[in-house]
Amino acid sequence: MEKFVFVVLAYLVGSIPFSYLLGKLIKGEDIRKKGSGNLGATNAYRVFGKLVGTLVLVLDTAKGGIIIALMMYTGIFVGYDLFHPLVYGLFAVLGHIFPIWFKFKGGKGVASSFGLLLAYNPLIAIIVIPIFILTEFLTRYVSVASTVASVFSLIYALVYVLIRQDDWIFLVVTFVIVSLIIFKHRSNYIRLRNHQENRVRLFDWFDRLLEKRKKASDNKDI
Repeated sequence: MEKFVFVVLAYLVGSIPFSYLLGKLIKGEDIRKKGSGNLGATNAYRVFGKLVGTLVLVLDTAKGGIIIALMMYTGIFVGYDLFHPLVYGLFAVLGHIFPIWFKFKGGKGVASSFGLLLAYNPLIAIIVIPIFILTEFLTRYVSVASTVASVFSLIYALVYVLIRQDDWIFLVVTFVIVSLIIFKHRSNYIRLRNHQENRVRLFDWFDRLLEKRKKASDNKDI
């Protein structure tokens, strides 16, 4: 019975809407009525700025991996009859994507899924970070970077499991999460196709630097 209680607890932890709470607390605004209306960290960055966006990113990441980390690296749950830690991580991610508080309309699960990976298999999380950043730099789209990083995570999980010939639940959970992330990005893919997707402004400083150098070079030629 207790294993199911912790499943519910994991879901409730994952469903904590940090972007909504911090938006209300710090900015006095409802994130659901701002920007894309999404409860994720990307929208929080766009509509509330770096402070709130960073806090949301950190907290959403933490709630995806906190229960896994406590189960794997502490003795808090010793003596309890529990499912595999990844089951609870999965339900935390599901809580983020489908929160009961907002009619099951939540974020897209990227940050919380990263938290799950970071807690369970830190190596893949470390590898995914530069892949995400590089893709975002090259394309300037968070949705593309999230998709590429997610697909890479699935490929990693597949190779990892095939080499080890165990830990199949890692592959199954990763497959489910990646499928959900891609499913939740459907509208982004449509906007990309129609050239209407919002570009990330994280690397605007680099574009300005290139523009200045180009102008300086053109002036010298003149």
